[in-house]
Amino acid sequence: AISSNLALPYGAWQDSTDQVAANTTTAYPVTFDTIDYENGLRLVSTSRLTADYSGLYNLQFSIQFSNMANSTEDVSVWFRKNGTNIPKSNSVFGLAPRKNASESYHIIAALNYFVDLAKNDYVEIMWSTTNTAVTIDAKGTQTSPTRPTTPSAIVTMNYVSTNGFTSNIFVYPYISSQTRGSAVITHPANSTAGLTYKYIIVG
Repeated sequence: AISSNLALPYGAWQDSTDQVAANTTTAYPVTFDTIDYENGLRLVSTSRLTADYSGLYNLQFSIQFSNMANSTEDVSVWFRKNGTNIPKSNSVFGLAPRKNASESYHIIAALNYFVDLAKNDYVEIMWSTTNTAVTIDAKGTQTSPTRPTTPSAIVTMNYVSTNGFTSNIFVYPYISSQTRGSAVITHPANSTAGLTYKYIIVG
């Protein structure tokens, strides 16, 4: 049995700005300007979701895409790990033409994805579009009824499993000595300060 008061890694971030594509032949990282939660995961350089611990992670995103073109357009969204595209990770979202000359068509692109990361690895969400009139769109508060702001992008990540990696999240206790009717439970050294260990022993 393993027990400690150390929470497993998790993170949540969002962005409050519009994000645009300068052209249709370039891949752009989805960026974030607000940290909601960070524990064992860090936002680096506005787009790099960086792991402090190795393991398998579940990444979930929602992106508010807007199309002001008077034509059907596509958006591709995929993942990069340490700057390299992850094979078979792309999704294509279709956007209908604008509603009228002053109002865009918009959709939420959302999915979740498992990615294995070693310590200090990072993952990015990438996007491209068939028309620069497609943007990642943020909206302010709205009325009638009153509604909160709409972030242009939201992403969360949480730790799922060690996935075969060596991890210093978990501390594995062992019996260092025993006699009839008693035993000494020991755990390896851990660099996490202020950690309290609790064990359940069944025997």
